[in-house]
Amino acid sequence: MRSVIFKFFLVSLIFTLTACVSFPETPEEQRAFLEAEGDQVASFYFKGDDKKRLYMKGVIYGYTLRDIKQVLDANPQVEVLVMEEVPGSVDDEINLLASREIRKRNINTYIPRDGWVASGGTDMFLAGKERSADPSAKLGVHSWGGGSVAATDLPRNHSEHQKYLDYYGEMNIHSDFYWYTLDAAPAEDIHWMTKDEIKQYLILTH
Repeated sequence: MRSVIFKFFLVSLIFTLTACVSFPETPEEQRAFLEAEGDQVASFYFKGDDKKRLYMKGVIYGYTLRDIKQVLDANPQVEVLVMEEVPGSVDDEINLLASREIRKRNINTYIPRDGWVASGGTDMFLAGKERSADPSAKLGVHSWGGGSVAATDLPRNHSEHQKYLDYYGEMNIHSDFYWYTLDAAPAEDIHWMTKDEIKQYLILTH
């Protein structure tokens, strides 16, 4: 089994991978795992007749890249991804690819009233060409983990760090933000960013 890197905060359970836990790798296994925990995989949908605002809720998983490509190809008029409740990702490679797809299409991201993103969901939020949020919205960050390894166990020049640093660089987010997330909370916990932290790391563009 390959090492699975995850950035995922469960509402019902904070799940930490250990060497003795077999984490689901295929999209079908990931869906079954999430449903067993009372969570849902990421879904995309419209509300009413507004086809410029695409809504999202759920955990990013193996089919999220496919799903977001399909809905955006069929609806090229989409301007904003409204992230209502996105706890994170159980497949970070897919998450980074799906997030790059959002940026490539110049789509903005928005967290609505009482909405929240966490972990890999926060990473996806950063993909917005313009990023905004209701004052009541929350953004959660923490370190990532995979198998028996945590991000803070690895030296700063390790290749596992570089893929995130590359991504943040593409999104015009300073590398300081990445190192901040690793120290903000361990993989089994979550830190909700303060307004000052959101301002310090330029998370919102307006």
